[in-house]
Amino acid sequence: MFYNDLFTKAINLFDQGDFASADCLLRQILQTSPDNPEVLNLLGLTAQAQGLHKEALPYFSAAIRQEPNKAAFYYNLAFSLKAIGEYADALNNFFHVMSLSPQIKETYNEIACIYEAINNLPQARDYWQKALSLDPAYSTAEINLANSYRLDNPNQAEQLLQDLIKRFPDETLGFYDLAWLKYQQNQPQTALNFAQKAETLSPSSDAVKYLLGLIYLQLNQDDKALAILSSAEELNPNSPQTKLCLADIFSRLSRFDEAEARYKRVIELDAKNFAAHNNYAEMLYRQHRLPEALEEYRQAIILHPDAAETSNNLGIVLKDLGQYEQASDLFFNALRCNPELVEASINLAEVLMLFSQQNENEALKIAQYWLKSFPSNEFARNLCAALQGEPIENNQDFIEKLFDNFALNYELVMQNLDYAAPLAIRRIAGDIEGRIADIGCGSGLVGVAVKTPRNQLIGVDLSAKMLELAAAKHVYTELIKSDALAFLHQRSDFDWIIAADVLGYISSPEDLVSLCRGKNIIFTIEKSDTSNSYQIQKNGRFKHNPLYIEQLLKKYGFQDIVIKDIVLRTENSSPVQGCIFKAAPSQPK
Repeated sequence: MFYNDLFTKAINLFDQGDFASADCLLRQILQTSPDNPEVLNLLGLTAQAQGLHKEALPYFSAAIRQEPNKAAFYYNLAFSLKAIGEYADALNNFFHVMSLSPQIKETYNEIACIYEAINNLPQARDYWQKALSLDPAYSTAEINLANSYRLDNPNQAEQLLQDLIKRFPDETLGFYDLAWLKYQQNQPQTALNFAQKAETLSPSSDAVKYLLGLIYLQLNQDDKALAILSSAEELNPNSPQTKLCLADIFSRLSRFDEAEARYKRVIELDAKNFAAHNNYAEMLYRQHRLPEALEEYRQAIILHPDAAETSNNLGIVLKDLGQYEQASDLFFNALRCNPELVEASINLAEVLMLFSQQNENEALKIAQYWLKSFPSNEFARNLCAALQGEPIENNQDFIEKLFDNFALNYELVMQNLDYAAPLAIRRIAGDIEGRIADIGCGSGLVGVAVKTPRNQLIGVDLSAKMLELAAAKHVYTELIKSDALAFLHQRSDFDWIIAADVLGYISSPEDLVSLCRGKNIIFTIEKSDTSNSYQIQKNGRFKHNPLYIEQLLKKYGFQDIVIKDIVLRTENSSPVQGCIFKAAPSQPK
């Protein structure tokens, strides 16, 4: 009698959603009745209801050992196996359920869902049809069948689901599936309408609230996303997907402790969760916790060795730790996985430049192997030339890709390098009046420095992404995507030309100087004291002799030439010496 009362009370607590109290009572019963299959099964269901599917498995298995012919036990075991992605074992157990009780329609629906998950749509649809043959009014199977067409015919899926929500207006699943479909089609407002309807029908569904959170993120309504995802987490504290999404949000907000606790919990729940390891590693890297980031990236690579960006990010950590050869291997792997990942090319070039300072011959061999493996890669070609002291001309594609990739972090990087050119140009220029062509304007740092109410600025750059940043400064009258020489060939409707940090990408500046005739000019160079004209550095940039530049200016009719030595920036903790030139045309315009 005592056992029956406790078990009945445990069932009531379970039905009320008080899983912790139910679990406590069931464990108490288990002490006196350790082999009771119903108690073992309910313990499994209690863990399952909390999303603890791995913890549920041994209880279901133990119940089956005690009562091997009960279909419900196999069904519950299969359901948890399906939840953790153990599809083969889940199918075997669902098939066993069918052999014991062939009339359970839910078994066919679950089998169909597994076949859909492993991309076997014909089998999936066949099993949904079998479920419907058992119960033609089985709305869940009919909605799942309709939703499966999103994978090969989204328009058909939408039409079928629209029809089904009219037939089953009280079924959450139809609205939920339509919300997912519209979210994946990047139609967040329509998705929101369907998801809100689903939430009205099932206000305690953590899955619906999770989807609502994703939609709010797509709508850039981060506060609402955070609130709804937090409520989803309260409903199901063990949902890996909700915790991971919250961790990512907290990481972006630099609320690192809250993010870290969730990343760790996701990994506890699902050690094979690639995104958890990868995103946690990114956060650790941002906190400069390099050894920990290294370990998490390694775990991510083990799970997904073909993830190009993860290989690239792991290479960055190794580069920062001074492990240049290992880093180059990771950047190579990233390029093998995705040859179009420009960031990996830039990072490989940088790490080989650094490695060349330790072992010049080996760095060159690696660079030559890179060029042989990827003969069309501009970064490989430029690096090989630089390491061999050879100039590369007509490298517009290289520069465009370099700065498009550099754009997002450009200003932060330049700030960290103590980039001095914009303010130096402002000091030497004073208050410039008239129209100014800012050649190689980048993100607009020089434009901000020289802009006054008495001038107008034309920004010119090869990088479209840099021009987007420049546009946000609101100091330019025009922004033009063009090579410097092409622009100067086509346009002359300006009084001044400014070229900050442009000549570093030009071996012979004579063409540029000749096209600037008749204009006032201000530009910077990296200073070379060892060459009569220019020298190429191992980073692929050029240094120029100031006397050579001065002679060019005089050759093309410039006068009032002013030359000032400046430190352009800091690289590898060393100052980069340069010069700033200012010159006027000899003839009035």
